[in-house]
Amino acid sequence: MARRVPLPRALLLALCFLSLESSAASRPSLVNTRIRTPFGANGHSSTLDGRVFVGNIGEDHATTTTTWIARVFRPEAVTYDAEGRPGFASAFSAGRTVSVRNGENALAFCFSNPAQPYTLSSGLAVYTPYLFDSRMFNGDNVFRRRPVDIRVSQPFTAQADISSFTTGNLEELTTTSGAKIRGIEPTMTSDGRLLIYQGGPNNDGAIDHLMYTYNATPCAASGWSTPRPLSAMYSDTNAGVKRYPLSWQPLKAATGEAYGAGAYVRGAYAWVDHEGRNVLYAAVIYTDGARREAMSLIGADTGWTAYHIDGSINTDRSDIAHLFYSGPMWNFEQERSPAQNFPAGSSNETRYLPVTKTHDVLALFGSNTADYNEVDLGDLSDPFHLLYLPMNELVTRAGAYDLTRTPDLSGRFNTGTLIGTAQISPSNALTQPASGSVWEPQGKGKALVVPGGGAVTVNLTDPNSTVPGIGAYVRGFTVQLAIRPDANINQGCTTGNPYRYLLAKSGGLDLIYEADNTVQMSFQINGQRVRLGRSPALPVGVWSQLAYTWDGVTGQFNEYINGVSTGRALPVVTGSFRLGTGSLSIGAGNVMDTQVCPVNGEGSFRGAIDEVRFFTHARSNRSVCLTTYGSDCKDDAIQVSPSGGQFGMSQQQPACNAYSALGTQACASAMHRVCAQRGANDALASSTNVYETIQQLIGNRPPISLLGVPAAATATDATVACAPIQHQSLPVTFEELGRRHAGCTDERVAQSFDCFAAVHRWCAGLGWTTGQIFETTTRPWVGCFNSGLIQDVPKDQLGPASNAGNFTSTDSKLEVSRWCQARGYGAGVVQELGAGSIANVHCFQPAVTVPWKFNP
Repeated sequence: MARRVPLPRALLLALCFLSLESSAASRPSLVNTRIRTPFGANGHSSTLDGRVFVGNIGEDHATTTTTWIARVFRPEAVTYDAEGRPGFASAFSAGRTVSVRNGENALAFCFSNPAQPYTLSSGLAVYTPYLFDSRMFNGDNVFRRRPVDIRVSQPFTAQADISSFTTGNLEELTTTSGAKIRGIEPTMTSDGRLLIYQGGPNNDGAIDHLMYTYNATPCAASGWSTPRPLSAMYSDTNAGVKRYPLSWQPLKAATGEAYGAGAYVRGAYAWVDHEGRNVLYAAVIYTDGARREAMSLIGADTGWTAYHIDGSINTDRSDIAHLFYSGPMWNFEQERSPAQNFPAGSSNETRYLPVTKTHDVLALFGSNTADYNEVDLGDLSDPFHLLYLPMNELVTRAGAYDLTRTPDLSGRFNTGTLIGTAQISPSNALTQPASGSVWEPQGKGKALVVPGGGAVTVNLTDPNSTVPGIGAYVRGFTVQLAIRPDANINQGCTTGNPYRYLLAKSGGLDLIYEADNTVQMSFQINGQRVRLGRSPALPVGVWSQLAYTWDGVTGQFNEYINGVSTGRALPVVTGSFRLGTGSLSIGAGNVMDTQVCPVNGEGSFRGAIDEVRFFTHARSNRSVCLTTYGSDCKDDAIQVSPSGGQFGMSQQQPACNAYSALGTQACASAMHRVCAQRGANDALASSTNVYETIQQLIGNRPPISLLGVPAAATATDATVACAPIQHQSLPVTFEELGRRHAGCTDERVAQSFDCFAAVHRWCAGLGWTTGQIFETTTRPWVGCFNSGLIQDVPKDQLGPASNAGNFTSTDSKLEVSRWCQARGYGAGVVQELGAGSIANVHCFQPAVTVPWKFNP
């Protein structure tokens, strides 16, 4: 049974008050909700700050003339309805047009100085980037650049508009050998050095493949590298190319097959994010014969695997040609520090995008589709994922729909196969509630439809018995899925016990839909089948989100419906668990039963199933809630205490499993998570301002997300010092940090001195003395706080590891904390290194210091 944190009276009053105060500003998940906008064009591009859009609104092939329109996007004019959905009716200005010759329908901005996309002059915001396009007329497909001057009147207001829009002379792009670059649909990273486009491997004007070229000089006309397929970035030895996360691993198709020679990524209408992490593209041919369907992502945040996005951006399978999308990245994020904003000092508190309140949501505007969509990349990056079947159609390496399979997004490639009468719904309509509300339980994107006699099967393999949760035992497990029983699922079934299978894995687990519309979860633990008993009755004809967690250390089970604990008394069973190899069936038992009323039970489900996810640890209620679409469960989730086994370091990040790992980013993440999950109790225990603390706990700023620092350690335990309650937790980008210290380039060096210094300077710019990267998702997350003692210390006074310069090692981090402890503080960190031998040590008093086992 889920245990609730005992709440003091002050907290209860504050919760009630804040709930009333913020009820109109609730933030729903919009990953399943496509929203119309008044911005329409053919190809388009948006500026780095997300405030100016230029699109093609007309082509005259007889005179080879293209009409471009520049419009201001005005977040100040975005409205929100009673459910929290954004409205864009007045968010785009009327704009101004300009006619250009020999233009193409797609274009890309390139800024020589991305840190300053505009200047202010006489009350105008002046943008002077280059626009890259290609001469598509007569099949030449040659890329060019031209300077543009776009001036915005009344900038950064709800009345902002284009004052003037002019273009300069064209120059063709050439490679280091002087060859022209041939292709269409350009997109560029914010540094102006990486150009990605649709072209052909021979640079001959052919298309249908994603290509790239690189130039060390931003926005240059000449000196570009010989164009290569996107999948060749991994083998490119150019140090500039290797800086982009897209290049770090081989690109793979949804089933794990590598893209390579002769099997390049087929795609069109690409958009690369600002730092070259991921590329959005259309993957499948539309009904008109062009590749205009199945908007997909590939890159570092998809595990370098092609991800056919399951959600609002892909509505019906072939309802409309999906072409050009772009996003403002994090520029309109509500949690963004005013110091990061354009203009500096402005606030996104009341006008913000994305709306979905998780860590890694892309806000994407479409021009041909005149829509706005949100895509949550955080769904793909959980290190405890064992299986994640989104129940949408699979896209093959050749770039075609496969309606007989659904991909596994966990990165383990346990692809699901449809059998019998099972189908993938052709549209997203099935996963939406009938009311259209974003605050009712729902699925996401497409869903599995099983009218009885159909299922998805997964063949779990593990020849070496090393995969956690399949062949190797784990000390925790979580099952999540969404179900929508047919309204008549048990109509006329009056005899026997006509129960049905939702999940069935022989020797592992099963989830049964009972005849009384309850469900019953069972696990095979310690050689015995442990049945959890019947849930509360579920409604038919509508979606319910189910989750079951098991902590093998304490033996505690939890049952959640729509993200809220049912509070039922459940068995307590300690031990270890694994699914075992063989067939997992979803929607039916391992033996198919097609009876409408399975007289002897063991029948097939009738309805829809979506978002089937297995995790190899016990998830917290807060984590379950964040992936429960349409449910307002956050206030309940924050009051549920995590079970004891969740506080093992390896149960927060699996790579944080030994003393030697304590200096790694994996353990920085684990320490943050154990500190954050204790946040509510520890914050209230030490706070002198309860109301302010509660605002940080449940308000629109990031919740208590304390970073952790190692204070002591043994071979089996780590004593974690959690940062002071008064702190600020912020998402930044490595591009922003790199401006503070050039060596802080990406997550591979997040625990290096380059990033220590960059974060220190970043936090100092916000008025704090000390900073640490406590998490890396699609970007780094920084915790800023004030230290009580700051002193330059010769590194030989700290200890042998520090004296050797191994400041990222476990031994050095503990040496620094011991130095601080000898001076009356709880822990410490090093921020800068002066003259190669002087460590800038920051000592602080932790909010709490608690020992945790590496492996519970």
